[in-house]
Amino acid sequence: MSEELAQLRGRIQLLKKECQEIGQIPPRPPGLRAALGAVGVSIMHRLMFWYAPALQRTIGGLAAAMEDTIGLLDRMGHAPGPRTGAPESRLPEGNLPATALEVRVNAQARALEQERITTIGLEGSLREQGELFRQLEAEQRRKEEDLGRRLEAADERLQLLRREVLDQAHRLARLAEEVRQAREGAAPAPPETAPGEPLDAHAADRLALCAALESEVRGTRAEAQARSKVYLPLIPREGPVLDLGCGRGEWLELLRQEGIAARGAERNRLLVAECRERRLEVEQAEALESLARTPDRSLGAVTVLRLVEHFPLPHLVRLLDEVARVLRPGGTAIFETPNPENLLVAGRDFYRDPARVHPIPAATLRFLVEARGLAPVEVLYLNPAGDSERLPENGESAVTRRFNRYFYGPRDYAVVSRKV
Repeated sequence: MSEELAQLRGRIQLLKKECQEIGQIPPRPPGLRAALGAVGVSIMHRLMFWYAPALQRTIGGLAAAMEDTIGLLDRMGHAPGPRTGAPESRLPEGNLPATALEVRVNAQARALEQERITTIGLEGSLREQGELFRQLEAEQRRKEEDLGRRLEAADERLQLLRREVLDQAHRLARLAEEVRQAREGAAPAPPETAPGEPLDAHAADRLALCAALESEVRGTRAEAQARSKVYLPLIPREGPVLDLGCGRGEWLELLRQEGIAARGAERNRLLVAECRERRLEVEQAEALESLARTPDRSLGAVTVLRLVEHFPLPHLVRLLDEVARVLRPGGTAIFETPNPENLLVAGRDFYRDPARVHPIPAATLRFLVEARGLAPVEVLYLNPAGDSERLPENGESAVTRRFNRYFYGPRDYAVVSRKV
């Protein structure tokens, strides 16, 4: 009997200890999810403010009553005299009557039942508050995603405006120089253009148009970077990397985030200015011009993304020879271009950008790369259409599979090689 009472005392002590923790905020673990959850915990803590003390008093009072009962039973067990026969109506001298103890226990039990009912109601209220909080969290997440898309679109528009400002500033500077030379009677200076740019009055207009077309064809910076991430495992970590025709510098920015040394070459001065605003190392130069200034075996990788389709065959062969010259042994070369075997790409990307006048199939580009000493070679077929765009291939319909291949197959491909 005494051993059972001792165990019961231990359980009551544990109950009193746990009672003291009612209404206390638990420690918050690290992480964004825990930070968001802490808001809900804070709301619950405030709602429990009026109930936690009452619960503590009720449970504490019940525990005290149980302790009194255990003490009474313990004393009764050690009291002298016979223990058989009818129970006495009163307890041993110095203790409360049995009926008074029952009344006290019953009162505590009723109070605890009332608090239990209140707690059930509070639990329902907290559940509703939690559901409301989850709805608010989901709504906040949707708003953040929408804001992210708007910010991305605003950034693209801002870049277009910056290009326009740079172009207008350049025109004003040239106009001021022409006015000064006219006053001094000096011959006008030739227009400033990158190698290969037409020397006429409309060159600046075409530069701005080409820069805007670059953004339209390649998509947003985030979209272009997402497509380029497939190349990161192929690039030597020690670098350096030369990106020819770097455009807006998305790939260079991604390499910088990975801690890989990289520089770029771009002929459009507006795009060069945009890259330099982002603190990217970019020179205004043609691809072959940049390669000609690069020492032999000095690069870990050369990337030519969406550029080879601009070159006629002799120009492309010379480009491949120069890439093979500047790569050190084991260096990587990546040539990406739209896939002309996809008829939608052939009709969209090549005609959408008038500069893409030399579509080249994957087998042809692979042969040329291998023939100029860059091997082994693998071809990566990239960016196929999603399942929602493709026709369902039920059964063994060869016509459907061929249709999906030519219209919804890979939109791009890349030839990847290494210098042996």
